[in-house]
Amino acid sequence: MQRYFLKNEAIKGKKALIRGGDHHHIRNVMRMRSGDKVSLCDEDGNAFLAEIAEIRTEETLLNILEKIESESELGAAVTIAMGLVRREKQEEVLRRITELGAAGFLTVSMERSVVKAREKSAHLERQKRIAKEAAEQSQRRRIPNVYGNLSFEEFLDFSDQFEIRIFAYEERAHEKDAAFKRLIRASLGKEVLVLVGPEGGISPGEADALKERGFVSVGLGPRILRVETAPLYIMSAFGYELELEDES
Repeated sequence: MQRYFLKNEAIKGKKALIRGGDHHHIRNVMRMRSGDKVSLCDEDGNAFLAEIAEIRTEETLLNILEKIESESELGAAVTIAMGLVRREKQEEVLRRITELGAAGFLTVSMERSVVKAREKSAHLERQKRIAKEAAEQSQRRRIPNVYGNLSFEEFLDFSDQFEIRIFAYEERAHEKDAAFKRLIRASLGKEVLVLVGPEGGISPGEADALKERGFVSVGLGPRILRVETAPLYIMSAFGYELELEDES
C-alpha cells in the first residue's frame, strides 16, 4: 500500500487533503481512483488508513478510516554521520539507512576526505526527496532529518545534542570489542549519533577530538568496511539488537 507523509494541518478530523507532488503521484503516476486505499502519516508519526474520496485537478480528498497501530520505527533515534564522499555514495547510503530505520543523516568534511565540500541547496533538497521516498517505500512513520554537510568543528558542536555518541574507528577493527553491543543495548529511547570516517579514515587528531567531546570509539568486527558499507552494518546491528533478538 502506498504511503504519503502530510503536514498536520492537511489532516482535519476524518478528512485529509493531498496537493503538490504527492497529488501528481496519485493522479498521474499511480493513476488511482476513488475508493483506492492509501496510508498517511502526519508530522507526529501517527499513521492512518485512508480511502480516496475524490481526485480533483489540483488536489486529492481522502476519508480517514482508522488509525494504524503497528510500529515501524526503531527503538532508538540513530543519526548517521559519514565523512564526505561522492554524491552518488551519499545518496545510496541515505536510501538504505532510511529503509533500516535511521532518524537522521549528514556528511562531515574531514582531514582525509577525498571529496571537497560544494554545498548546494539543490543537492540538499534532492537528499530530502530521497529520504522521503525511501521512508514511504519502507512504510516508515517518520522521514529522517537530512542536515547537509558540516565542517568537523561544526559537527563537534552539532553532536552535543545527542545522549550517546559513537565513532567507528578502523584502529579497533581487529579487536574483540563488546562496547558497540553494550552501547546499542543502552540506546533504547535515546538520541544516538554514529560517525563513520571518509575513505581515508579518521585521523588520530580527529579521534582525540571526538573522545574529548564524549564520543566512544568502537570496532565493527574483524573486517575493514567501505565507507558506504559501514553505515548499513551499523543500522543492521541496531535493528537486530533492538528489534529481533528478543524475538528469537
